[in-house]
Amino acid sequence: MFTRKYTQFAATGLLVLALVGCAPAATPTVAPTAMPEPTAIPATPVPAFDVEAAVAAQLAGLPDGFNGIKGDALKEQIAAAAPFMIDLREPKEIAEVGYIEGAVNIPIRTLAQNLDKLPGLDQPIVVICASGHRGTIAIATLNMLGYTNVKSLSGGMNAWVKAEFPVVKGEMPAPVAGTAAAVDAEALAAVDAYLSALPDGFGTIKPDALNEQIAAAAPFILDVREMKEVTEGGMIEGAINIPIREVGARLAELPAMDAPIVVVCGSGHRSGMVMTGLQMLGYTNVKSMSGGMGAWVAAELPVVK
Repeated sequence: MFTRKYTQFAATGLLVLALVGCAPAATPTVAPTAMPEPTAIPATPVPAFDVEAAVAAQLAGLPDGFNGIKGDALKEQIAAAAPFMIDLREPKEIAEVGYIEGAVNIPIRTLAQNLDKLPGLDQPIVVICASGHRGTIAIATLNMLGYTNVKSLSGGMNAWVKAEFPVVKGEMPAPVAGTAAAVDAEALAAVDAYLSALPDGFGTIKPDALNEQIAAAAPFILDVREMKEVTEGGMIEGAINIPIREVGARLAELPAMDAPIVVVCGSGHRSGMVMTGLQMLGYTNVKSMSGGMGAWVAAELPVVK
């Protein structure tokens, strides 16, 4: 009897062991693994407006004629297909002298703030002022903003009136607002800051005043004409010749940024553009000689060959 109960007990034990052996193994607890942080992709840096490169490109790319247009050529162009004409003078000047029919008034200091009044970047534009000097400032700055077809009336309204071309008196029509051309925001800010701060006189010096300055303490005189012009017409004693298209690449030959510099050319057209470029680069004491070597010679001031 004992044997029988023992046998039953043993069988039951084996059955339990068998069932335990067939049970699935317990899954071990695994601590959750932290997900890796996503790798940050660095933002592509947006290049800042490179003033030095912009000035060098603007001057180096000037065509023959340096974007000037004479009064008779503009008169013919108006009769055929009038370009967009911007009068850069102050309203008081316009009221006293009159204006060219079809032109709109945007004073030079507000030019960058009114790009919505201008046509497209590649459309023909003629800028007009009193003598042509502000026109050269407008050419240089608009070129830097991407406008590719800008000319300045040579001699300005003074030359236009002297030639007895038609002038309209009275209030000029207001420019029509539209959509401004897409230009580099940093370039626009730099140009606007420059134009807004233009001083009275717009950075010019007359030949007689320069002659007096030379006698007292000669400034650095930068002659930006071509070598052929210098050879044929002579130059102001002590001047250094760097043709306008080379100025941007030869800045190392100029004096310190706070040194007095006077830029000279044939008529004052090229010197105005160089003055503008140098001032935008941070040169703080740069002037353009009004009327260029033509005015210097007409005043019978000394020339060296």
